[in-house]
Amino acid sequence: MNVKMFVNQFAVACGAAFILFTGCKNKEEPPPPAPVPAPAKPAVVSAVKNSFDEVTAKLDKGGNFYLYLSTEQILTNLNNYVAAGSNFVSTLPNIPGTGLQTADKIFTVLDFLLKQSGVSEISGLGMSSIARETNLFYNKVVVHHYPGQNQGLIWSAFGKSSHPLKLLDLLPETTALASASDFDLPLVWTNIQEAVQTLNVSEVSGAFDQAPAKFKQFTGLDLGATLDSLGGEYGLILTLDPHKMITIPLPGGKSLNLPDPGLCLVFKVNSNLIFDRVDQVTKGLPLVTKVEEPDLKMRTLTIPLPIPLEVRPSLARVGDYLLLASSDNVVRDIVAVKSGQKKGFKSTDEFKRLSQGVPAEGNSFSLVSAGFLNTIDQVKTDAMAGQNVDTNALKRFDQLFQKSAAYSVGGNGPEGWLGVGNGPNQSAAMVILPAVATAGILAAIAIPNFVKARETAQHNMCINNLRQIEIAKRLWATDNNKKDGDAPTREDLLKNLGGKMPVCPAGGDYTIGSMGEKPTCSHPGHVLPE
Repeated sequence: MNVKMFVNQFAVACGAAFILFTGCKNKEEPPPPAPVPAPAKPAVVSAVKNSFDEVTAKLDKGGNFYLYLSTEQILTNLNNYVAAGSNFVSTLPNIPGTGLQTADKIFTVLDFLLKQSGVSEISGLGMSSIARETNLFYNKVVVHHYPGQNQGLIWSAFGKSSHPLKLLDLLPETTALASASDFDLPLVWTNIQEAVQTLNVSEVSGAFDQAPAKFKQFTGLDLGATLDSLGGEYGLILTLDPHKMITIPLPGGKSLNLPDPGLCLVFKVNSNLIFDRVDQVTKGLPLVTKVEEPDLKMRTLTIPLPIPLEVRPSLARVGDYLLLASSDNVVRDIVAVKSGQKKGFKSTDEFKRLSQGVPAEGNSFSLVSAGFLNTIDQVKTDAMAGQNVDTNALKRFDQLFQKSAAYSVGGNGPEGWLGVGNGPNQSAAMVILPAVATAGILAAIAIPNFVKARETAQHNMCINNLRQIEIAKRLWATDNNKKDGDAPTREDLLKNLGGKMPVCPAGGDYTIGSMGEKPTCSHPGHVLPE
């Protein structure tokens, strides 16, 4: 074989090999086989019925707090536990017959209360909290029952169904703290009477049998008619006006500066029964003023106090509401807001922020404003200034709750109660603890001052009464040609006292005395000046 032929054959072989191998490379290689998934574990299904799906459907996931608790297995057996407890006690030795009878009555009443209350109908509890912004959380609380299982007292005493919260329309712009709730007092009273009858203890039954008569003796009203006159809605409004500051003196020559406070209790009513009775009792009193306007009936009692607080207790009828306020100015502000003459708290940016996502209807609401929290801080700072107080302890107390306002609404629906609100994470503690702390601080500061102010006011009113008696004596002597030593009776003076003998506000007894003698009061210190 010559060299030329060998080169040609070698080239042909290399070309064939190149085509063969490159042709194989151009074909796609099959993908590797997919991994075989492990068989899925079957989901665990509860063998016991629960309300998880119903409750959690109302909650918000993804927040900083989430809770579900099934209660139906425990609560539905409460009556069985009571029966078991009663049977166990009855088998104990060395218990006298009277003791067994008393225990049996107690267990009978417990069984009655559990059945009437509706606690055993609670099927689950749920809570969730999710942050809207720093220190503002969207909170929900669910107390669930299955549809139709709502015959107990807890599902009706505080409102059977949600409705517009009209009391919100009464809140002045200066509202610092407010709450309202439905409450069926006649229904609760009926249940209490039934529980007393079930208890069947003569002393207790006798006291309740006498309650209507004692109520009428004390108030002049029929108890049943009074209960029927109530509309089933009650509220409280506390205002703090930062544009009008007051100064309360403190021990040691110091003082406490506060926004002017106002307090009002609100009762929804069906009639004028209570207002008319108060009007009848106060008729003719010189310190009571009357207001009769198309949208307002009001009676105000002026109490002279040596402090810069407006204390003029006022009872007013405004629309469907009966207002008991600390002053007539508070009533006027509420009337102005209700009629649209003044802006209310609902118009403020603070309420718009706090009411995000909160239902407009319900059976109750609670509100704590930033103004209330700021006042707490100011009270604490002023009250503790210069005193030997552990500031670290105060700081630790402050850390128990966040300084943030809160607003929540609770409503009764087809499947139980739903509470929705915006506030700090520890919203319940924030509402309760500051109120308790402030009440304690204010009490420690104000009670001694109020006691002294009350005593001073009573003293001044009594001296004024003694002066009226002395004037009435002189008029009687002039009209009847009497001289020193002659003594008038109480009946003799009634004509010149407006038909009614004055009464010492501190409980003292008046002695008229003869002409030439000053009338006296038995209460120490209540003496006409020379």
